[in-house]
Amino acid sequence: METLLEVRKAHRRQYGKAPSGFVVYRGPSQIDGQPIVAVAVMSSNNDKTDDMPQVFIIRADIPPLVALKTGADRSICGDCMARPTNQGWCYVNVAQSVNMIWKCLNQSPVIRRGIDTGKTYIPYPDISDRADLVRELFAGRDVRLGAYGDPAALPIIWLNNSMADASGWNGYTHQWRTCSPEYSRYCMASIDRPCDTVAAELLGYRAFVARLPGEAMPETTRRAAVCPSDTAVHGEAKASCADCLGCGGVGGRGTTHRTITVHGTGYKIRRYQEWRTANAA
Repeated sequence: METLLEVRKAHRRQYGKAPSGFVVYRGPSQIDGQPIVAVAVMSSNNDKTDDMPQVFIIRADIPPLVALKTGADRSICGDCMARPTNQGWCYVNVAQSVNMIWKCLNQSPVIRRGIDTGKTYIPYPDISDRADLVRELFAGRDVRLGAYGDPAALPIIWLNNSMADASGWNGYTHQWRTCSPEYSRYCMASIDRPCDTVAAELLGYRAFVARLPGEAMPETTRRAAVCPSDTAVHGEAKASCADCLGCGGVGGRGTTHRTITVHGTGYKIRRYQEWRTANAA
């Protein structure tokens, strides 16, 4: 059987460069059973997260922009209120990185200024049927689970295997009310209102809580710490996700709940504020 090194070498021979990512899961979504795919992009120039492997989860059969508009993104985002077909304040720019991953998966034609160059996007090696290689891929690395998509769309057995030798991880799930509590090992409960923190805590989760400027946290048994990237509180980012790794669920390095002041594009902040006003506790 091929080793991970041999997979990398074969890709380099065929395409003239090392693979930028790997297909690490293909199968049904744990949310609704629809076909999904997870791609691990092995490096990142994202200043907020810093350079760490990023796991993107998308529909396997529908372009991400189409999934976004039709609501088919439920397979990978569940009932998250930030989805465009819900309240629409999600900060991810799907037209950029996520759409590029789809193009690589499907070896779409490369178009420059409206002209087909005759080339296609370079695909990712598919190691989704080799649990041993996926485990090796993440060994000794700090991994960002769900750079797009919810880790609870992936089987818990996949997470148990894939993170077994990882040095750390960050993860967030909006499915904390409905998914298996086993996901609390890898994911923070993604909380849209501070008042829901206690409910997540009772289900065994640490929470990552979105707040309005100056809003107080409810009383909980865990202390709540402000995310180091919260510029509204700190004035500037104090640490990247890779440096902090405080959002690794109950199995990660952190022990507190984490909070962050809502941020992003102006109209998305307004949508969140409007939703909060309409859904005040």
